[in-house]
Amino acid sequence: MAPHPHHSPSRDQKLDEARADRPRVSASDPVGRFHVARQRVGRPIAVSAWRITTEDRAVADAVGGLYGGVPKVLDTGGEHVLEVLTRREHIPVSLGSRGAVSLRMVMRGAGETFHVCDGTRFLEPAGVRGSLCGCPASLADRKAAAQAGRGPTSEVRLGFRLADLPELGVFSLVSTSWELAGELPALAAALDATAVPAVGVLRCELVEFSTRSGIAVSYRRPVVEVGRTQVLAQDAVRLAA
Repeated sequence: MAPHPHHSPSRDQKLDEARADRPRVSASDPVGRFHVARQRVGRPIAVSAWRITTEDRAVADAVGGLYGGVPKVLDTGGEHVLEVLTRREHIPVSLGSRGAVSLRMVMRGAGETFHVCDGTRFLEPAGVRGSLCGCPASLADRKAAAQAGRGPTSEVRLGFRLADLPELGVFSLVSTSWELAGELPALAAALDATAVPAVGVLRCELVEFSTRSGIAVSYRRPVVEVGRTQVLAQDAVRLAA
């Protein structure tokens, strides 16, 4: 892992001044989000390196300076969101503990979320919280149910800081990848075996394969490496409760 760069007082002062002008938000809100794709005409399009979005100009300028990319304002219908298409596939991060990652099973439709569970019991809506959700026990069966439109999909959330600039705050990454959900126990074990905060690398990995009919398919997926253990996960594991 490369040593952290020295940060000049002038740059840090600019960050502090920019933060002072922005609205106060909850301490649990991430300062930015990592993505492996972007939307185009309502469809996800893979990017060649990490894509970061934020509502904070100081954060956008900082990550652009660190990892390449020029902040651009997205057309989001009134919200001020900045996008940075970085030039980095590998970014060093630090994760606080196994609570840095959560897994939920979520089903959405018609613009609303009507099923949120931990795989065994409902988390939302409040009226059924704690009752059995009826989801299959195995991840493979849950995936089959989701693909058939009969069950919720996995939603993995990762919270982390940039190892190169931890004072920026906590970033998040959300994935619906079943591969990531399946590898969460390995990430949990890696974090348990490592001093907190655990330093790792967040990779934007290219996956390529051909279908049985010969169609070439490629996409990007997030990979977290902690210590010597490589796991396909985002952001140790805590099934949200």
